[in-house]
Amino acid sequence: MASTAPEYSHVSDSRATARIAGWPSRALEASNPEWLISVGRLVTSLFALLAIYLDPTQPAHLFPESERVLVAYIIFAASLVVLPKRLPLGSPVHLLTHAVDLVVLGGLSLLTGELTSPFFAFFPFILLATTMRWGMAGAIIGALAIEALLVTVGWPDIEDGESELNILITRSAYFLVAAVMLGYFGASRDRGRERLARLANWPFDPIPTSERDWLYSAFAHAADVLGEPRLLAIWQDQENPVGGLAYWESGRLELLQIDDPDFWRRQNLETAQTSRSKGDQELDLLLAMVAAKRRNPVLAPQTVNSTFFAGINYRGRLFVLDPGCYYRECISLTEIIASRISHELERLALMREIADAARLQERSRLGRDLHDSILQDLTAASLKLKAAAAHVSDEAAIQLGSVGALLLDQQRRIRMFVEDARPSEHHQKIPLSGTLLECAEALRERWNCDVRLSVQSEEFDIPARVSSELSKLVAEATANAVRHGGATIVEVCAARRQDELELVISDNGGGIVADRTLSRTPLSIAERVRDLGGQLIITRFSPGLEILARVPLQRIG
Repeated sequence: MASTAPEYSHVSDSRATARIAGWPSRALEASNPEWLISVGRLVTSLFALLAIYLDPTQPAHLFPESERVLVAYIIFAASLVVLPKRLPLGSPVHLLTHAVDLVVLGGLSLLTGELTSPFFAFFPFILLATTMRWGMAGAIIGALAIEALLVTVGWPDIEDGESELNILITRSAYFLVAAVMLGYFGASRDRGRERLARLANWPFDPIPTSERDWLYSAFAHAADVLGEPRLLAIWQDQENPVGGLAYWESGRLELLQIDDPDFWRRQNLETAQTSRSKGDQELDLLLAMVAAKRRNPVLAPQTVNSTFFAGINYRGRLFVLDPGCYYRECISLTEIIASRISHELERLALMREIADAARLQERSRLGRDLHDSILQDLTAASLKLKAAAAHVSDEAAIQLGSVGALLLDQQRRIRMFVEDARPSEHHQKIPLSGTLLECAEALRERWNCDVRLSVQSEEFDIPARVSSELSKLVAEATANAVRHGGATIVEVCAARRQDELELVISDNGGGIVADRTLSRTPLSIAERVRDLGGQLIITRFSPGLEILARVPLQRIG
């Protein structure tokens, strides 16, 4: 029988080889910078002692003094390695140790040939040590100290008649350039650390009020971390050809719903190009969509970073346009931010599902309570009215009949609510025009008011739950117009505007006073629209009230 042991052994050997090959970098990353500086000082002094032992320096009569200074320096360096002390960056002990480095290396240079001393090769250690400890400021301090030391050591050489000014100039230039480059890397390290700290402080809203509010907060934080670039994110539902697009620029957020199946069939977000030199058609199309929505051009970016993200419910791509950070650093930050946006989209989808499930459960419970209590009482009242009508005059019977008709209408509405609350009926689709037409006919009889209905654009179906909410919305608006405004005509106009359903309800009543809108706003209507993920706007206060309700089709379709 064949054995699979060699395969596992090969995998284990590969992992062991990778661990062995990567131990130097892991050891350096895990090391304390203070420890590295102390070890570097000790290694520097030991190699210097080995060098002058194998090849004694000139002048010969100062060699014993150089050797004694170097031995003392080795003892000093070894004590810092054996007995390390963790001190804050601002501690004067650090300045003292670097002062000792300068004095020792400068003294050795004076004792061993001044500007031509071999100990100048160890001067970069001082520059590297100060940069590791204090970043850009350390590089500047180290460079100034070394330049002062160069002048001190080289001045006797210049005055002794055998000028070595060229050596002084070239070495000074070398240390200045090295200081600038090391300072840049030190500043880059500090800037990267600051960016990561800000990125870690990602805003968290346990209960986001809306998708727009959450995206605004997330994009504002991401833009702050990346240096205020323009941001563009696009995401698609994993199962359905629907999705969204968000564009951020200078504190302004644009949101688009994309429900066109043909658009999503043309896209491949996972392999989309990100280089402008290759002609990123995907990005050009998205920017054109943003420009069409806001009706003004969007400037093409010079630099683009992007990364793909995917979760359980959504997959998409984040574009960073003209970022304000170093290219390689921005790539890593873009990947982290895209992953975080993906997680937050999944969290919002989960919260929406939980809220819908809780709402459906509560509606089902309320439907059972209505069926077992109020509906039964209304049925009994209707039967009693019918029985009473048989024993009264014709005029009274007519009045009782009208009251009975109202009770029957209420029974029908409650039965509709009960049926809609049942899970089996929750996703049933019905025509929008039929819903509004039936509602308008009932309202004409109930309020003795002329309810005019107009449905524009193409016909489409909506879920039964949404149909019930829209009927209640129109009924509440009509009741308010007749009771509070004395209206005799109510006009209802429904239209589909791209990715939204617009419902305009106007009347010829007295309207409301504009400066009292906070107290006279139809709160129940606004709450129904908000539950559907939409927005309610009062477009005319008087004469006659006109309200505009916008509901996103993605939420109701």
